[in-house]
Amino acid sequence: MYLINVKDDFCAAHFLKWPDGSAEGLHGHNWKVEIAVKCDELDEAGLGIDYLFIYKHLHEILNEKLDHKNLNCLKEFNDKNPTSENVAKWIFDQMSIVVKNKNTKAIVQSITICETDNFCVTYEK
Repeated sequence: MYLINVKDDFCAAHFLKWPDGSAEGLHGHNWKVEIAVKCDELDEAGLGIDYLFIYKHLHEILNEKLDHKNLNCLKEFNDKNPTSENVAKWIFDQMSIVVKNKNTKAIVQSITICETDNFCVTYEK
């Protein structure tokens, strides 16, 4: 089994709402994102899946949907807090569609998001 890892980043703001009705202040992060794509087999070229294919689509998703946005204002997070956990799952779901549509046996294994160098979360199915 091979894990192909690709990294990218985006800048965005958010605030979290707490169950008691309070909320933290709006603040931003330089979010770092790493995707791991699992491949059990290599293609004729000896690749599990091309890094550039993964990077291109990850970059498009991050830049078109999340970069320089207030995550609380996005429809994707209307019904949930834009926590790192929820953002990671959303990116996982988006990239899973992209990889599946490539008609390959590769699957998205995980998405790791870091708000800072010390605070990260990984979502895997």
